[in-house]
Amino acid sequence: MKFVYKDQAQRSLLVIFLLFFCLIAIKAHDLTVVKGQIKDSKEILFISAYHSDTRYTSENIAEFIDTYRNLGGNCSVVIENMNCMGLDEAQRWPRRMKRLLDKHPHVAMIVLLGGEAWNSFLKLNDPEYNKVPVMFAMASRNGFLIPNDSISLTDYEPQSVDMYEQMHSVNVKMAIASNHNVIKNIELIRTLYPKNNHLVILTDNTYYGLAHYAYVKKELKKVSGIHPIYIDGRKKSLDQAVEALHGVPHNSVLLLAMWKIDSLNISYVNNAVAAFQFIQPHIPVFSLTGTGMGHWAIGGYMPHIEGIGRRLGFKAYEVLDKKELKAPEMITLRNEYRFDDQKIKEFKIKSSLLPENSILINHIPPFFVVYKKEIETLFLVFITLVLGLVTSLYYYFKMKALKNNMASLNEELRHDKAKLEKSEADLRHAKELAEEANLMKSAFVSNMSHEIRTPLNAIVGFTSLLVENDCATEEQKEYAKIIQTNSDLLLQLISDVLDISRLESGRLKFNYETRDLAATLSDMVVQTQRLSQEKQVAIATSFSDESLIIETDPLRLQQIVINLVNNALKFTPPGGKITIGFEKDVEDKCVLVSVTDTGRGIPAEKHQDVFKRFEKLDEFIQGTGLGLSICKLTINYMGGDIWIDRAYTDGARFVFSHPLTQADRKA
Repeated sequence: MKFVYKDQAQRSLLVIFLLFFCLIAIKAHDLTVVKGQIKDSKEILFISAYHSDTRYTSENIAEFIDTYRNLGGNCSVVIENMNCMGLDEAQRWPRRMKRLLDKHPHVAMIVLLGGEAWNSFLKLNDPEYNKVPVMFAMASRNGFLIPNDSISLTDYEPQSVDMYEQMHSVNVKMAIASNHNVIKNIELIRTLYPKNNHLVILTDNTYYGLAHYAYVKKELKKVSGIHPIYIDGRKKSLDQAVEALHGVPHNSVLLLAMWKIDSLNISYVNNAVAAFQFIQPHIPVFSLTGTGMGHWAIGGYMPHIEGIGRRLGFKAYEVLDKKELKAPEMITLRNEYRFDDQKIKEFKIKSSLLPENSILINHIPPFFVVYKKEIETLFLVFITLVLGLVTSLYYYFKMKALKNNMASLNEELRHDKAKLEKSEADLRHAKELAEEANLMKSAFVSNMSHEIRTPLNAIVGFTSLLVENDCATEEQKEYAKIIQTNSDLLLQLISDVLDISRLESGRLKFNYETRDLAATLSDMVVQTQRLSQEKQVAIATSFSDESLIIETDPLRLQQIVINLVNNALKFTPPGGKITIGFEKDVEDKCVLVSVTDTGRGIPAEKHQDVFKRFEKLDEFIQGTGLGLSICKLTINYMGGDIWIDRAYTDGARFVFSHPLTQADRKA
């Protein structure tokens, strides 16, 4: 029995030892797996210099994912954006790049999109980052290295370098870049415009703008007989650049690099092009990069950009999934001659002078041929709406005249007491007719406004599609914008006529609430910020009291104030100021609200006329001429009045009174 006991004890100890060993082994295996997961990451990190939602970037990323997935790739894709803008922030880009890399310390591969991302990554020169396979794309080989923080980029004269030669220290697997050819474009310009020896080079306040500036300056040293004129976006705003372009010699040709951001760090899309075209509509424009093609540039010798995402996807699959160790691929996109057929015709360039195998874009029939039926339909609908509106206005004022005649009749009846009994029946009948006519007028105006609004909104929607149509030419968009603008004016006129009709008929309801006037006016300033920024006019508030509680209809109060602000914006030049203020009038138990501008002002003889209907100080400024009339009617109904401050001479100041409560309304 003793022997058996010892044998069982040994067996028990052996079992416990084996279990303990298994637990340690399992734990060690788990740790190994975890470490392996960290080490062998399954993520591909994309870092875009701009934003991944931009069309060109998103298309390449989507093409990469489709190609990589179809090949059987197992890694997931993570996207980060540097959101690079003007050169003022360029020296902070490497730090921004480092934060993104530190956010993803264990990735299988890094894909850098854009020259700013290339430059920032190379500038870090961190051996730890350089162990990871890297691919570069969506940039130009002709770049420059961002200097240290101590150097101002505004006056910096960079040296153009081949970015491929800067990649010797990194684990690059593939690089895809454009190689812009200045010499080929100059040869093209000399062929088409042999007498034009002044070359205007337009570059903006971005990394690529400065890179193209340095590259063009370097290449122009190889040619003679060319007089360069640099319009540098680092030192010029859009207005200054437009003025500089206006002053170039008549025998000039423009070589466009890009214009996206100016010296004020304002970003532009198409409005900058419109400004340049307006000031110099006849200057020949050639594109070095493809910028301006389809709407401004005649053409040029430029990179053919396609298939970048697909190539990156193939390479990622080879490196990460097939584990193929090949030499780095340094790919330069091919260039091609590309021209805008519409611009070729506009500048009367002979097609025989174009290089062989040139590619033509915008070869479309005339606008009126393509959209003949649509234009005819729109014209008929527009004429119908205009006739309907004129008819409604005719009957509106005819009914108004009938109402005025009734008032005259009442006055005559009061002075003709001898015929009171007979005239009383006539007056009652006339009153009934007038009231019926007034109801018919209100119903007619309301119905006509509804019937006109519905097709007019359709026109606005249709024209918006024409304006936003990428296939439409600038001429097409210009016609569509004209239709859109006039349709918006018609909608505003209908709304104003309807408001006046409702006010005069007493059908416009007022919903009074207790509100803090200071907070309400501050909210209105916020609502007008977008339009004020477009007009470059500042809007501020100036209150004598931090808080004032009044009883008002907030919707009608907003309508009055915003009407006055919009009126001030029309007559206040850029750089001006509009101030909204109020002060309490204890004696009259009301508050005086003012809207003051620094515009052209209103002549004294016009102070009373501005509140009349359809009265406009400037016929060339868009508007219905009913806004101030509606303001006066509305504030009168709310128990107040409106006038122009004659003592203010630095612009115009409109002042209106408003009762503190409904009990304070004057009879």
